Amino acid sequence: MTRVSLNTIGNGPILFVIGTRPEAIKLIPVIQALGNAGYDVRLCATFQHRELLQQVLDLFEIVPDISLDVMKPGQDLFHITTAVLSRMKDVLEDTNPSLVFVHGDTTTTMVASLAAFYKNIPLAHVEAGLRTGNKWAPFPEEINRRFTGVLATYHFAPTPLAVKNLLNEGVERTAIFCTGNTVVDALFQIKKRIDDGQLKIGDEVVQKISTLKKNFKKTFLLTAHRRESFGDPLIRIFTTLKKFLLNNPDIGCIYTTHPNPKVREALIESGFLDKTGELNASIAHQVMLLGPIEYQDMIFILDHINFVVTDSGGIQEEAVSLGVPVVCLREVTERQEAVWAGMTILVGNDEVKLDHALCRYAGLEKTNKRLDVYGDGHACERIVSIVAREIM
Repeated sequence: MTRVSLNTIGNGPILFVIGTRPEAIKLIPVIQALGNAGYDVRLCATFQHRELLQQVLDLFEIVPDISLDVMKPGQDLFHITTAVLSRMKDVLEDTNPSLVFVHGDTTTTMVASLAAFYKNIPLAHVEAGLRTGNKWAPFPEEINRRFTGVLATYHFAPTPLAVKNLLNEGVERTAIFCTGNTVVDALFQIKKRIDDGQLKIGDEVVQKISTLKKNFKKTFLLTAHRRESFGDPLIRIFTTLKKFLLNNPDIGCIYTTHPNPKVREALIESGFLDKTGELNASIAHQVMLLGPIEYQDMIFILDHINFVVTDSGGIQEEAVSLGVPVVCLREVTERQEAVWAGMTILVGNDEVKLDHALCRYAGLEKTNKRLDVYGDGHACERIVSIVAREIM
């Protein structure tokens, strides 16, 4: 493969584009590492998700150089796509970057990639090569990352499986770099700050975790919000979880709720919540509810529970990297490595599979044995080295 010569395009800065909390968590350590290595780095935040993204920026003490502020009430994919694309034109012309970095599979990522392509600017894709093989799951992320993969010049793949996926799609081997996932870098960085007392955990989080650990033999974290599960699948999941808690009074649950009304409807329809929106009286003593929480609070929770029940992507990686097994509420996952290693059980919304997985993890003692299939905490160092050696 012929390398792109950045000198033929200009000597502008490296531009990072982020729009959501997961992108910020996974790209800010890269931004910091490249900045510490002496590169001129700029950050453009689309604020596809405003409050959640701002939480992470504040946590890492990062101020964007450019803020697009595209989020609006009731936004949909059409609005995000057109708003980001139209505004990225001016960003790229004003910044004149030599290289654009994007992450993963958000709509911001997909649109920023297209904008860089329109301006003939090389594109670096972090967390490249994740695939489920099903374009509808997760939606729209699977198509977003495939689209970005077609446009990317450099592919920073987190695992050997991701490398294989890219090779199978015809990407040149010399354009692919296996680095580990930068989420593990962020995870270890924040955990160390928590352990050293540099970061304060929310009082409500500490109190609820303390109560659960005092009153129950085992505790699990629940998160569930993916749009492909809305309706009957989510109702089945919550119904099964309610029955499991009823049958296991020595198990406690901490549930980080999601504001989407579709999730609330499923909670009420399943009987997990009553018609007033309060916890079902029969399980209320076992469940601690939390609203959207900050990243350091999530890491604290993961470090103090026995297992996780989730349909999130990032939590699958973070949990097993801390030695916490996962019950994955998806039909397919782009993160198969922990499934193969026996730390994640894929159950989708099948009641029998979900109940079996819950019972299995409820009966296991926590080992705290960390799994490094997603990274060892040095992905950012590798990316800086690759940029210096292969790109700039």
